[in-house]
Amino acid sequence: MTRTARSVFLLLSLTMVVFGPAPQGWAEEARKPNIVFILVDNLGYGDIGAYGGGELRGAPTPNIDQLAAEGLRLTNFNVEPECIPSRSALMTGRMPIRSGLDGPVAKPGNGTGLSPWEVTLPELLKLAGYRTAMYGKWHLGEQNGRLPNDQGFDEWWGFPKSSGETLRELQPGWTPEVSPNQPLLEGRAGQSSHRVGVYDLAMRPLMDEMITERSVAYIREQAGSKQPFFLYVPFSLPHSPPLPNPKFADKSKTDYQNALREIDANTGAILDVLASTGIADDTIVVWASDNGPETLQGIGVQYGAQADSGPFRGEFPSAWEGAIRTPAIIRWPGRIPANRTSNEMVSITDFYATFARMAGVESSIPRDRAIDSVDQTDLFLGQATQSKRDHVMFFYDHTLLALKWRNMKVHFQVRNPADGTVRAAGQGVVNGYAMSLNYPWVFNLENDPKELWNLGGTSEWIGPPVAQIQSRYFRSLAQFPNLQPGQVKPAQPQ
Repeated sequence: MTRTARSVFLLLSLTMVVFGPAPQGWAEEARKPNIVFILVDNLGYGDIGAYGGGELRGAPTPNIDQLAAEGLRLTNFNVEPECIPSRSALMTGRMPIRSGLDGPVAKPGNGTGLSPWEVTLPELLKLAGYRTAMYGKWHLGEQNGRLPNDQGFDEWWGFPKSSGETLRELQPGWTPEVSPNQPLLEGRAGQSSHRVGVYDLAMRPLMDEMITERSVAYIREQAGSKQPFFLYVPFSLPHSPPLPNPKFADKSKTDYQNALREIDANTGAILDVLASTGIADDTIVVWASDNGPETLQGIGVQYGAQADSGPFRGEFPSAWEGAIRTPAIIRWPGRIPANRTSNEMVSITDFYATFARMAGVESSIPRDRAIDSVDQTDLFLGQATQSKRDHVMFFYDHTLLALKWRNMKVHFQVRNPADGTVRAAGQGVVNGYAMSLNYPWVFNLENDPKELWNLGGTSEWIGPPVAQIQSRYFRSLAQFPNLQPGQVKPAQPQ
């Protein structure tokens, strides 16, 4: 089905719907929605057309742009400073520092991944009768017991860690005996995941096509079922190295531009199968990025600009807006009003409580731990204009980097690329340094989205509300201590 045909199909569906408040208990009375969650890797706020990029930067994204026109476009969507923390937050509805997963990728202990003690989003949805599947990047554990089929997914296929590891084949001195390439794994609930291939440099350009093929096949398989499904599609692109499938290798464009075109085509394939199987109206589609862009230089990577953070500054892993504010689009025909934009504050953690309510299992959200997720159902459905959230805290490596409150942002530590006498190939801020501040930097994000004008010296009034938010967090630790990296269960509070 073409994009135009899909648009007509959805438009006809929308004309038969009168938007209004959903009756209380609608999740039990009506068919529970399918959920398809597409998460791209390290895409900047300004990369796709719906957020000011697309054709402007030589990579049109018509399918993603159409998705935005058919749903809700969030312009104040907040993720975490890096891949693992964002994925942890999505799966648990908790700030990743609570799960011991707020640190850098290479930190000892993080290799153990997400604790089985956590109650994940797919585990919660299974209580509502959902079938669950995942195809793509996990990055929350690489050993049996910590893989997706151990954390609520009925089935999965993909890779456990980062696509960046595929570049090791080009590095002087590397041998597989010293550091083998990561495996491709497949698994089902109740069984051990097993190796089905290797994720090497040759596989890198083919990965997202294979993720898409499996996702499309799963949707076709589930379309006739009376059970709802949750399909998590964490694509590998445009994470470094951003090597596009040969089908998109246009030599007049950069690899990154071609990767954006491939992401759009793969998104279109998933949207097409939802329409052609007749379940688009019964399916919530979320399209988002796990964190902001990266600068990558080195062997096998084209020199020059890659991802674009749009009106913001910075890249991951940091708490600058360019790192933690990303595109997020939500479509549910007949429920979420089309062609709508909201600049209300939303966190990636919020999908946990929101989907729990939409599935009718909000009463099953665990109460024996701190849950940071906020139910944004009313905002998403257009029944409220304001978010239920007024702040987000950004931790990294057990340090509070920044805190957003309303339209203000307070930085306590900033992370910068390497400079001075040291130059570092690879990812700029990853190989940079952390700088603690004598006094917090304060920015008015609406007036100064690039965070260039520090108002700290003339905005001391912001101190009390920010201190109250910090105090609430620290008080919560007395009742619900944070997990430490590698810890299975939290220690008993003293």
